[in-house]
Amino acid sequence: MSNQPVILAVVDAPDPDNFAQLVALAKLNPQAKLFVMLTGRPVRFNASREHANWEWDLESSRMAQEASAMRAKNFLRHFDVEVSRVFDGGIAPRTLVPHWVHFAEYYKFLDVDPLAALRHSELEPQEDLIKLLLALPPASVKVAVGGPLTGLHQLIVRCPEVVSRFAEVHAMFATWGNVELMQFDEKPRGAVQFNVACDPQAANAVLTGLDCPVYLMPTEVTRVKSIGFQNAQKLREALPDNKGSRALYHLYALWYDAAVKPRQEKNPDELIFIHDIVAAFSLDAALRDAIYDVVPVEITSVPHLPRESSDWGKVLMKERPTDQAQGCKIFAAKGLKEKGAELYLETLKKVFA
Repeated sequence: MSNQPVILAVVDAPDPDNFAQLVALAKLNPQAKLFVMLTGRPVRFNASREHANWEWDLESSRMAQEASAMRAKNFLRHFDVEVSRVFDGGIAPRTLVPHWVHFAEYYKFLDVDPLAALRHSELEPQEDLIKLLLALPPASVKVAVGGPLTGLHQLIVRCPEVVSRFAEVHAMFATWGNVELMQFDEKPRGAVQFNVACDPQAANAVLTGLDCPVYLMPTEVTRVKSIGFQNAQKLREALPDNKGSRALYHLYALWYDAAVKPRQEKNPDELIFIHDIVAAFSLDAALRDAIYDVVPVEITSVPHLPRESSDWGKVLMKERPTDQAQGCKIFAAKGLKEKGAELYLETLKKVFA
């Protein structure tokens, strides 16, 4: 396996964006070995709208994480993508999504065997993933992140030597503060980005501690109207018709009804955006350069301390001047290029063909 390209996909659950990211990684890198590490979202079964986001419990969160691992495997089979092992990426310590969104409306396992979902046997230990990574040559693993950095941070804390295997990190992460996503309490989120806010401590440790190149694909390049979809039906119309796209439509229909439509009624700019697939597009250098305007940046701060809690979810960064860009290892996309949206949609069709 030493000569085979290796990709570590760090995803979270249960948003369908993460499954789309895995399909894209497999389709755009057919010769690569794909390792999947899944981080669970902190949730609570049978929660009402009165339950605060911090009122989650570990048992509910683990059950949801394990069921999501099974769903990921089943979903990928629709696209003839085989993932035999999904590794434990821990439970993110925080969430911005109310618990009732996941379980009262959306988190319905109509596409999986409910008896199998109760067996809790889908996730594999992190230490097994570390053994696989340590058996590889240095700087041989490309990392694609579509969620919080919880799992990646846990790998590093458990075995710091593992970072020597990372060649690049590509993450749907951060925001410049130019996009104000509406929160579920109808207040704009501002510069707070979901994946960062779910684990600001892990974000700080990874973004300020890695020596390999890191490419951040902020909200500004994923929440662009020209690559969004008014509803799940519009998404389906934009994709080829096959068993995979029909399965994807099913998941996005649930997600749209639970999470997008309620906010869209108050803000018409709330569309379906396939956020996390951007990590797979960024990993392909030619595709990244053709779609996104990427610049070298300096990260000045990733608020993560208790006294900084009001700023958790922000990555404070600034573009580096051209004369200071040499040797820079942190990059961030500012927007789509002139033909970026067109190429994005074309690539989406190829991925799901």
